[in-house]
Amino acid sequence: MSILKYRALLKTLECRSLTQAAEQLGYTQPGISHMILSLEQEMGFPLLIRSREGVTPTAELNEILIYLRQIITAADKLQETIDKINGIETGNVRVGAFHSISLQWLPEIVHHFSGQHPQIQLQLFEGDQGELTHWLLDGRIDCALMSAPAPEGFEFCTLRKDPVMAVLPDSHPLAGKEKVCPGELVKYPFIFPYEGSDEDTLRVLKGEKLSPKIKFRIKGDETILSMVSHNLGVSLMPELLLRRLPEHVVIRPLSTPYARCLGLAVRSRRYASPATVKFMEAVQDYLNPRS
Repeated sequence: MSILKYRALLKTLECRSLTQAAEQLGYTQPGISHMILSLEQEMGFPLLIRSREGVTPTAELNEILIYLRQIITAADKLQETIDKINGIETGNVRVGAFHSISLQWLPEIVHHFSGQHPQIQLQLFEGDQGELTHWLLDGRIDCALMSAPAPEGFEFCTLRKDPVMAVLPDSHPLAGKEKVCPGELVKYPFIFPYEGSDEDTLRVLKGEKLSPKIKFRIKGDETILSMVSHNLGVSLMPELLLRRLPEHVVIRPLSTPYARCLGLAVRSRRYASPATVKFMEAVQDYLNPRS
């Protein structure tokens, strides 16, 4: 079985399209189709389900996806190590990150990293805590900029504490306070993050043993802020999400401090590819520069 075929299959799943996968890999669409058909014949079962929405994996393919990704990761690490021994810097790093981190930190990190390591390619994947955890476990990404805890069996390097803030309309009775008591905040209609992105809100509420009056459940930080700006409720959000506030929204620290712990998760730094280690070092230097 060929590594090239595995790459073609995984790229097709990533793009959800044979045509887009062919364009990105430099093949023709019939060429990609032929490689996948060849794999299906070698394995003895269908690999892809084709529909108007694109291609998705069959149940049989889902059972072996993690092993295919491990094979590709190992092959990449082997080539990177060979290149490193020969004094050549190459590689591909698949990085997962929260939307807020992608927006606030990654542009500058990527700018400097790409300037210093032009032969290392970066692939960026945005997701919430649940998605990043899943992608780490099945090998879809090499490392993740996420909040603690990392999945079991993964290493986590703490980079920054990100305080959770009260988010209020500027006309709200609590907006004039220097600090907001969580117990006072939950007396008002509450806008709750959607499941999967609600860990930080739940941490505060569980810590204070509080039950808010949930008026809306919203997926999307910008939508939550827009709802608050229209005086539809209050919320709790980490400070990193609040660098660009819409009009009529104010933030206040909590009387009892709570924070999410942001950091880098990787299965093993010792056994990570040279390119992944270089990227992790770049992130650490950006957030915690050496004196």
